[in-house]
Amino acid sequence: MTFTLDRGAGVAMRGLYDSRYYDVVAQSNSEAYRVFVGGPLLPFVGEPEGGEDTRHPVIYVLDGKLNFAIVHAQVQILSAMRQMPPAFVVGVGYAGDESFFEKDGFRRQGDLTPNAGGELEAEMKAMNRALGVTHGGADAFLAFLCDELKLALESAYPASRTDTTILGNSLGGLFASWVLLHEPDRFQRYVIVSPSWWWNDYEVWAWEAAYAAAHHDLPARVFATFGGLETAARHKAILERSLQLSEGEARKAIERTLARSDDAGWMRGAELIPELQAKMDKRGYPGLNLTTLVLPDETHESIPGSGFSRGLRAVFGSWQPGG
Repeated sequence: MTFTLDRGAGVAMRGLYDSRYYDVVAQSNSEAYRVFVGGPLLPFVGEPEGGEDTRHPVIYVLDGKLNFAIVHAQVQILSAMRQMPPAFVVGVGYAGDESFFEKDGFRRQGDLTPNAGGELEAEMKAMNRALGVTHGGADAFLAFLCDELKLALESAYPASRTDTTILGNSLGGLFASWVLLHEPDRFQRYVIVSPSWWWNDYEVWAWEAAYAAAHHDLPARVFATFGGLETAARHKAILERSLQLSEGEARKAIERTLARSDDAGWMRGAELIPELQAKMDKRGYPGLNLTTLVLPDETHESIPGSGFSRGLRAVFGSWQPGG
């Protein structure tokens, strides 16, 4: 642990219940992060058995500048209604007051990816004007989360060491999937929303096969979802529409992506949920509690709210499809 989270030193976030943020520098990768910490809703819910000595579950939220406030609010109402226990919510973003779209949206692409993303990602970088991004920082980012941030949090707050959740969407969902299939004991619960499983030509399935070849169990509570509108056909329609609005190098990159996808196949999303369920059913891991879902009428951009809420209820055991 290279930094501390002094409860009196963090910046109080006015208007958000028991919330403050800290700017810290990671030893693992020298990156400057902004860590948001929201406390459990104890005054309303009441202290559980054990009183003040009780340590509470922790939900680690990726892309904190976008997702921390959403998840913290959801955890408050779910715990108030006894649909999950009171829990700390810890969002991880990047230091500075810029919006997510000014800086975090680019810097996250390094931390949340285990390697280069293949030909499709190279084309997407050109389309998104992100050619300066370097991928492959997942190992160092995981070390920051688990070997630095967890220890600092547990030293300053009554945060559990044995009940932790990781929650992420898009590349955050890819990162959570990578952790699950490489070092699943790092967290006990996984909320995976619209993950970028297309990464490096669907390398996620190679991770899954390698894990299965070496293990007989996958002890974790996992929720995975895509929006019903996240399909290959819709992705094609979006790119075709974007082509009409683009010019220069971005237009050329879209044209290359269209041609490549017509030949090699279009990026899939919702179609992958039954594939994941079938693979895990075949493995028969005794310690895996898996909930999968396609959320109707949700897009990649609209799904975080409903996906996070449904996922939290699933991994904490208060909801299952049809229940």
